[in-house]
Amino acid sequence: MHPIQFMRSHFVNPLRSEVTRYRIRRQANRRTPLEKSLQWIKANHVPGSGILVHPKTRQVTQEVTGYLIPTLYHAGEKELAFELSRWEASVQNPDGSFAAPDGHPYTFDTAQVIRGFLAVLEEQPEIETHLKRACKYVCSQIDKNGRVLTPSYDTWKLSDGTVFSEYANLYVLPPLLQAGQRLLEPMYTEAARRGMDYFKRKPDLVEFKSEMSTLSHIFGYMMEALVEMGEFQLARKGLAYAAGVQRPDGAIPAYPGVKWVCSTGMAQLSVAWYKLGETEPANKAMDYLEKVQNSRGGFYGSYGKGASYFSKKEISWAAKYFVDAYLLKIKTDFNREVNIYSREIAEDDGRVQSILSCFGGLTGKKVIDVGCGKGRYLRILQNRFPESRLYGIDLSEEMLKSCPEGVETSVGTMLNIRYPDAFFDCVYSVEALEHAVAIEPAIKEMVRVLKSGGKIVIIDKNSRKLGALRIKPWERWFNPVQIINLLRKYGVEAHYKPVAYGQHSQPDGIFIVWEGMKNA
Repeated sequence: MHPIQFMRSHFVNPLRSEVTRYRIRRQANRRTPLEKSLQWIKANHVPGSGILVHPKTRQVTQEVTGYLIPTLYHAGEKELAFELSRWEASVQNPDGSFAAPDGHPYTFDTAQVIRGFLAVLEEQPEIETHLKRACKYVCSQIDKNGRVLTPSYDTWKLSDGTVFSEYANLYVLPPLLQAGQRLLEPMYTEAARRGMDYFKRKPDLVEFKSEMSTLSHIFGYMMEALVEMGEFQLARKGLAYAAGVQRPDGAIPAYPGVKWVCSTGMAQLSVAWYKLGETEPANKAMDYLEKVQNSRGGFYGSYGKGASYFSKKEISWAAKYFVDAYLLKIKTDFNREVNIYSREIAEDDGRVQSILSCFGGLTGKKVIDVGCGKGRYLRILQNRFPESRLYGIDLSEEMLKSCPEGVETSVGTMLNIRYPDAFFDCVYSVEALEHAVAIEPAIKEMVRVLKSGGKIVIIDKNSRKLGALRIKPWERWFNPVQIINLLRKYGVEAHYKPVAYGQHSQPDGIFIVWEGMKNA
């Protein structure tokens, strides 16, 4: 193993043939499956409206658009998420409900818009009125016994007359519960708990049945809802049914007894597995989905012999759940491998020295490490500048547990740094941008929280050296000028240079440091 331990990569043979160089160039320019799905979603947005059901129609759906809002927000597409939430507010019915494409209000659909409103509420406080109206409507549809009612089930009917299981209404409850907790409204939480009690009385609730009414898509709604409601034991029991029929190639039948698969259902089941920390079946399912993903980034509703669920149409909810699962896959990977990362780094490491020399004295200043891991750089800054105010953000809760005391830490990503504009004097990121799912929004977000005149340091890998290390499938290395141009676009005058690292006393070209100052 290379002397630099705990880097998020490992060295490989640097000798390359022309074929290898060609493959490396292609790798540098390729889009990840996640990026392709995000691009598909954006391409199927109707300006001034929602997200298309599929590209062969001009029909949009308030339901899918609603639960796509948090997906887009967490993937760095905040402006689109905000635009969609404004559209949803503009089409809300007077009674607080939201309609399906058939024009009827649906309790299920209204609850999915609640998910969207909750995602953007902090940055769009004007949405709160619409959120409360939607929650009151959903509460009105949960009867005294806890059954979730709805004015219509017409859109739940398939061409063969099958109607999807009402157990899918489990997915109504988590956003209502979350809204109640967020807004301190006991009426919402009580209704959600009452609904959960109703479903828990059903003896067959978590059976993955051999019938179309419990398509894996519907079963996926149910399993994720159980996880979100804290019913982990029930969720594990239901997911065990799905794991029991999963094939060696990762495929999960659309329901037991058939050979075809439902893409959305597989992604949803992966989401539930990742949330429970059960990575093996989730990773297998995701590997399968990556292989069947269409070139434009979308997914047909189903694949295989006998497929009968949107088998010739790329549906928007398949892309939504694939993105959700992929984001969780990345997070889970870091939590799972937490023990291979170090809590310490030598102060004479070239990366440390670059940060110290760029920032200078930090006494009394607010500094954030974006993608801080276990806080090894923060530990040095804390020893050097005990009067500074240090912050760390990372997507891995397990990593943050090792950060030094006295550092304010928070779980999050560089696409969503939950601090106000111009809050920090200094911002830095080391080997984290390479893991961002969207590079430009990540840089925009880092610059957003930086004060005018504040300094930013980004240290990451040079795309000209791509192939020198084994990397994660989603990892990105960078053309130095690419990052300079993005920093300038968002108001930072910057320069770059190679930087030494670890036991290397001189740079070898793998690491680059970008240093800049935000314009007034």
